[in-house]
Amino acid sequence: MESGSLIEMNSLVTSITRDGGRATSVMYLKNGLEYRIEAKSIISSMPISELIRIMQPPAPATVLAAAEGLRYRDFLTVALVLPDKGVFPDNWIYIHDPEVHVGRIQNFGSWSPYMVKPGLTCLGLEYFVNEGDRLWTLSDADLKLLAIQELKSLDLVDASSVVEGFVVRMPKAYPMYDGTYQQNVKTIRRWLETDVSNVYPVGRNGMHRYNNQDHSMLTAMLAVENICGATNNIWDVNVEEDYHEEVRK
Repeated sequence: MESGSLIEMNSLVTSITRDGGRATSVMYLKNGLEYRIEAKSIISSMPISELIRIMQPPAPATVLAAAEGLRYRDFLTVALVLPDKGVFPDNWIYIHDPEVHVGRIQNFGSWSPYMVKPGLTCLGLEYFVNEGDRLWTLSDADLKLLAIQELKSLDLVDASSVVEGFVVRMPKAYPMYDGTYQQNVKTIRRWLETDVSNVYPVGRNGMHRYNNQDHSMLTAMLAVENICGATNNIWDVNVEEDYHEEVRK
């Protein structure tokens, strides 16, 4: 507020009104009430398919069909807190055992000691799921029991020392690269650039591109520069053949 900006948390964007080749306003819900805010520019990190669906007037049928054609993989994490003694030192490890459902385990204490309490760490057991499937719909209590059982099965740590656990479900965590996604994204992108030119999709979901955090932040920064008059091609981010993470020897 001191800088003249207002951040609305826990708000659901329900529609974006467009006119004359630009987006003009945003409607959103907060605490059961609907609000409207005028928009000079919009930076969107919501799934690009959802962005198209909430346009008013609606996008053309071909663009809506392209949005419907984009697919996603969903994701959930069971975070288990336990003593850090005897826990593997890796940031994360991939699990290839067909006897368990977990696909990857993160050790958040290895990422940073500031992510955990002294003497404890947090293991994030990651499950690659589809929204509405059996794992997704299990209760948090059942998911925590499953995660503890799978830790025991893998014999990675002393699972009996788990202090507490939490479940985080993340829909549309991974944009799916299938045979039609590139053409679908191209159709959507062309329409946005011509019919709502002041809307800037950014990030992994916003661009339906497998961006890491650094890529996602860069697309947002470049979008801000474009709003201020630059001509960056945001879609050039993360198109290099080389992977971006540097290995220090």
